[in-house]
Amino acid sequence: MRFGVATKAILPIAALIVFSLTLVGLYLERQQRAVVVAQVVARLEAEASLLSREVGTAVLQGDLWAREAGGRAKARVTVIASDGRVLADSQEPSIQMENHATRPEVAEALAKGSGHALRYSQTAKRDLLYFA
Repeated sequence: MRFGVATKAILPIAALIVFSLTLVGLYLERQQRAVVVAQVVARLEAEASLLSREVGTAVLQGDLWAREAGGRAKARVTVIASDGRVLADSQEPSIQMENHATRPEVAEALAKGSGHALRYSQTAKRDLLYFA
C-alpha cells in the first residue's frame, strides 16, 4: 500500500497530537488526585481534632466508643497508643490487631503531630488514605 505525500505528512502530526493529549490526560488525572487527597486529608484532620477531645472516653470504652465515633465520622476510627498498640477500633476487635507503630502515617504523626499516607489496603483491595 502506497501513501501519498499528504498522508505521510498528516500521520506524524496525528501521532504527535494523540501522544500529547495522552500526556495531558495523565497530568490532569494526577493533579485531580492530589486535589482530592488534600480535601480528604483536611476533612480527616478536622474529624480527628474533634474526636481527640474524647480520648479519655475512647481509652475507657475501647471498641464500643470507636464504633460509635466511626458512625459519626463516617470513617474507620482507630485509637493508637504512642507505642503503636491499638486501643480501640471501629471495625475490628482491637485486641487482635497488630502494632501500628511502623505504619508511615503513625510514624509521621508521632514525629510531627499528624501524618497521612495513601497506600494499598490488602483487606479492601484498593488504595486507601490513612490519617493519624
